[in-house]
Amino acid sequence: MKNILLLFVLFVTSQIFAQEENQQENQQENNKVYSFVQTKAQPKEGIHQFMNNFINAFSLNGLPISNLFELKVKLRFIVEKDGSFSDIKIVSEDCVGAGEEAIRVLKTMPAWKPATHNGKMVRSAFTLPMKIRVDEDDKKLRETQEKSLNEIEEKNETISETYLKSLDNFLINTDLFEFKCNCIFVKKDNKKDLYYESQDESAYYQISVEKKDAKEAEQTIKDVKINMINQGFIVSEIQLSESKAVELTIYTRSYRPFSKSKMIVLYKEGYFIGIVISSEDPKIADAVTEHFKQTFKLKL
Repeated sequence: MKNILLLFVLFVTSQIFAQEENQQENQQENNKVYSFVQTKAQPKEGIHQFMNNFINAFSLNGLPISNLFELKVKLRFIVEKDGSFSDIKIVSEDCVGAGEEAIRVLKTMPAWKPATHNGKMVRSAFTLPMKIRVDEDDKKLRETQEKSLNEIEEKNETISETYLKSLDNFLINTDLFEFKCNCIFVKKDNKKDLYYESQDESAYYQISVEKKDAKEAEQTIKDVKINMINQGFIVSEIQLSESKAVELTIYTRSYRPFSKSKMIVLYKEGYFIGIVISSEDPKIADAVTEHFKQTFKLKL
């Protein structure tokens, strides 16, 4: 029997942007799906047990894998306030049928602890890239999993010049800002959140633009800094598009393999801007963020 190694990369970083809605928007607020939250949704049994349960339930039977060493599947779904999963979608799959099998398994998993934001349970969105390795060796699953995780942690690849040059391939141009990347537009949420994904799916961008008064924005940035410092993340002052900004470096170490996100927040001309750039590979996260900071221009 073939063993399966499932490597989870949870593309969800901590949502720490303060959001306030007036009374007319209460219903909309209740139904809102958050991409970034103060306390993220997580399995009640812990992520490692969840991974083991998922692995045990995932079946390769009927999948065309005879010539495959590994297959990749990416799901997007919503964790509801009761911890159940909804709106599960296949974003990509290398092997026909693998996405449907991943959805089947996810639907059998116990409800998670829902995300919370500002002290309330909220609906939250997850993008879940997975690598499912098919191992012919008859080793124990736990030994195989530990070996692969260690390989990922010790990985020390450099970013190629070709990749760096590719970051100039496209100019993203909106009414409020522009920047260069090798990415494409994915979607727009709530008229203020824009999502982009690199063509090779190695990096992800979210840019939020929201009108705020200066006092509110100043408090939001202050809360962001305190929140991240208390969690042990790196906080630094930078310049972005000739404006003062705060950069936060986030390692999602509670989920392996490690992923890294860079978050940048700033306020200019009545607008609060929040930017998140994430990657499974910390070196890519760093390279993409540095390039972004060089090419990003506000039009305010």
